[in-house]
Amino acid sequence: MKIKPIVYQRISDQVFEQMKQQILQGAWKPGQKLPSENDLAASFGVSRITVRQAMQKLSVLELVDTRSGEGSYIKEASLSPIMNSIMPIAYLGDFDIRQVLEFRQMVEVETAGFAAEKATPEEIAQLRALYNEMKTIEIDKERHQFAKLDLDFHFKIAEMTKNELIIATHNILREILSNAMEQIVEHLGSDIGIYYHGKLLEAIEAHDVKRTKDIMREHVQKTLESMCSNK
Repeated sequence: MKIKPIVYQRISDQVFEQMKQQILQGAWKPGQKLPSENDLAASFGVSRITVRQAMQKLSVLELVDTRSGEGSYIKEASLSPIMNSIMPIAYLGDFDIRQVLEFRQMVEVETAGFAAEKATPEEIAQLRALYNEMKTIEIDKERHQFAKLDLDFHFKIAEMTKNELIIATHNILREILSNAMEQIVEHLGSDIGIYYHGKLLEAIEAHDVKRTKDIMREHVQKTLESMCSNK
């Protein structure tokens, strides 16, 4: 077994991690008032300053609400703080089109299946409206608008899943996916998008989970092959 070097971790980070786990695992409930800094310091065997530093990090993640003169309380559970903590990662790398399409290939197939299962008539009507608008676009004059509608179509499918994590992931990556969609439309035009979106719409309207997933898989794979062959 390869020996790994010991990584130094500040005491305040260790306190923060323990407190975060207490919240995420439900040991501390939403709305519950936290023990005082003195009590927490005694429990952890650290200084009040260390506890205060850990508390500040929890506040940044919107896991704790500190009220002047009242103390600190656990905030209502939400995916937003957790997703916000990883948001900077989405903007650090230089993601090429292959990486983005491989991500979509992995995520959007299952997303489409959930959408076909859960879609309401109102949501299907909204998806159809986006598809119909895409068909009216003059690609040479309104390429940017077509790319936006194409992305909106996929985002609507994500919303149909009613899954907060899927929706939050798409929202966090919106800028990256938007830039990728611009490149796709610039290289491939509108035909491939209109063709597959029409097929997806039909399959989702029929609530055919398997067919919807098959079409989405083929859609992203064809796009990936076409983009890479044009490089």
